Amino acid sequence: MQLYNDNEKLKKDIYWLTHECSLPLFSGSRLSMYTYLDFEKNFLQDMELDDKTILLSYEKLFELIGLKKPNWTTEIFEENLPCIAIMPNEGLSIVLEKTTGGTWRCASAKGTRYYSSFDDSTQFCELREERVGRVRNSAYEMFRSVALRQKRHIFYAVMATLTINILALSTSFFSMQVYDRVIPTHGTSTLIALTVGVAIAIILEMILKISRSAILDEATTSMDRSYSHNIFDRFLKIRSDALPNSIGTLSGQLQGYTSVRIFIATAALYFIIDFPFTLFFLSVIIMLGGFEMGLIPFVFFLSSLTAALFFKNKIEVLTEQSVAASNKKLGLLVENVENSVVVKASGAGYSMQNKWNTLTEDAISDDISIRHYSELAVYTAALLQQFSYICLVAWGAYLASTTDQLTMGGLIAISILSSRVLSPIAALPNIFIQWGRAKISIKDLNNIYMLPQENEGISKPLTPDLIEPKYNLKDVKFAYGESRQALNIPNLNIAAGEKVAILGMIGSGKTTMLKVLSGLYASQEGHVILGGIDIQHISRHKLSSIIGYLPQSTKLISGTLRDNLTLGLVGVSDSQILEASEKTGLNILINSAPKGLDEIIPEGGNSLSGGQKQLVAITRVLTANPKIWLLDEPTANMDDFTENKIIRILNAQITKDQTLILVTHKPALLGLVDRIIVLTPQGIIMDGPKKLVLEKLANNQKNRNTVQDSTQNEGKQ
Repeated sequence: MQLYNDNEKLKKDIYWLTHECSLPLFSGSRLSMYTYLDFEKNFLQDMELDDKTILLSYEKLFELIGLKKPNWTTEIFEENLPCIAIMPNEGLSIVLEKTTGGTWRCASAKGTRYYSSFDDSTQFCELREERVGRVRNSAYEMFRSVALRQKRHIFYAVMATLTINILALSTSFFSMQVYDRVIPTHGTSTLIALTVGVAIAIILEMILKISRSAILDEATTSMDRSYSHNIFDRFLKIRSDALPNSIGTLSGQLQGYTSVRIFIATAALYFIIDFPFTLFFLSVIIMLGGFEMGLIPFVFFLSSLTAALFFKNKIEVLTEQSVAASNKKLGLLVENVENSVVVKASGAGYSMQNKWNTLTEDAISDDISIRHYSELAVYTAALLQQFSYICLVAWGAYLASTTDQLTMGGLIAISILSSRVLSPIAALPNIFIQWGRAKISIKDLNNIYMLPQENEGISKPLTPDLIEPKYNLKDVKFAYGESRQALNIPNLNIAAGEKVAILGMIGSGKTTMLKVLSGLYASQEGHVILGGIDIQHISRHKLSSIIGYLPQSTKLISGTLRDNLTLGLVGVSDSQILEASEKTGLNILINSAPKGLDEIIPEGGNSLSGGQKQLVAITRVLTANPKIWLLDEPTANMDDFTENKIIRILNAQITKDQTLILVTHKPALLGLVDRIIVLTPQGIIMDGPKKLVLEKLANNQKNRNTVQDSTQNEGKQ
């Protein structure tokens, strides 16, 4: 009996298993939507519903999830539970346990069910996690795993290349037969037959080349999509405090995966087929002309290989320098584009131009040197190929004229094949250049992969349904680099529903504290406890859903105004956006824009003023209505009228059970809070009710003024 009769039923079962099943083996290893859709396209789309193909698709799914390869059987044993059961007409279930009544308790997309027995055709396999090694995930492992997924395409391309090389022998054998058989015997009919045969071989060779190109295009597209997704996904998961400072250089490094993909696609065929096939053509030459004839191209082959390897290290070093210079150029370009106004206003254009010219000259010099050594390697190979041809023809002519060991046709065939022996060597310099670029790209990406991620060290971050909006900080320390301490909080408790302001001088760690409280930064010492859970144990998407963080400097993303207002929010309607916009006054901007919510916002939102960008950000937080509000100078760029309006809105919007932590230097915003914390890099120097802390600050200021007046009076006397 067939396991599945409906492809949609199979898709539903697999979707439930990968996205809805609450069993820890699956809930802790959720597939991203990208991975699921890629799996669906490759293994479920229009698949044949025979049992073997279905079980193979589950095997591939287990591999993606990180489970051991399934060992399918028609028998179920209690010691193998939990296990997968695929029942004909019923579909997928997970057998959890055998009850005291002798029935089997199973979980499926339809809920919990009990079976006294199973159909004889039911397929079972136990669920066991694959042993996880201690080796940290790296860019190399990612490239390797994605490339191995293309084994099928690479195999087809290899078989096509193998056939192409075999068909390439047809021209050599055609020439040999014409000179040895047709011309001496005047065999016109034989000539016609040979001509038709070799023409067919040439056409087949052409068809195979086109097919190979299509196969490689499919493999390349698939690898590109996977590499691009994995690298950008990895970048998005890097913890904010671990991101490199140079945005441009980082951008160049992230794009370096294309060099690796090109090398993998080229090198796979070169080292699997083209290079080894040299020995095949060499053996054909020996078969046609004897060992002496084969020795000539073999000696020149070794000489050409030695010459190519001689230039290898020079090409690799120069390629590495060239890639580094290109990344620095990109970094300088991004930096100047972002700060073009500052550069112009300060008159620093000449300095930036000098840096640009220096990097350009370095890159040009490296590229010229790379081309120089590559051309030397190619010219050397061509020179040796010509000498090989001359020696083969000369020695072959001697053998053909003085012995019966070699015929004239055989000599012609060998001379044609000789180019096939040495031509792979001419491709080596290009392979070395690609390898140099791929190697530096892997090195750069490995450095990025080694950066700490969100929930670093936590294999299965927590996603609790309820998190109380309260904080407890214990011995929390954070520093930028090795010397400058930015935050030092031995102990701090913020209860759920509290409204707290953080005050302090410039550089006292106020902004850093908000980033630590939002989970964007990880404390280097101590613990930040949110709702009784270490904040580093809570998944990023869960933190983003309960914390509304408004940074001091607001940057918008390229897209529409609607995109920026709904960034990260799910299920938000236009009515909700317009309602929040009316409260903040953003509706004035929306109504004045020609396209309204569909108005295009450029990168960074530079078409809007600083105050307008803050309004967009506040409106988004207002729409999200989070449990915890972390606001860093929310009205810094606003006029008094807009600021007062925002204060009234926040006062009405933030409920008693929601927590507010506010960084500000404006007295007007203190009306939103009932507690003030005064912060310095060394720690908290004041903490208490708003009225009491403000009185202390006023007294301290009064005392400082008194001391200054006394000092000035003494100076006058």
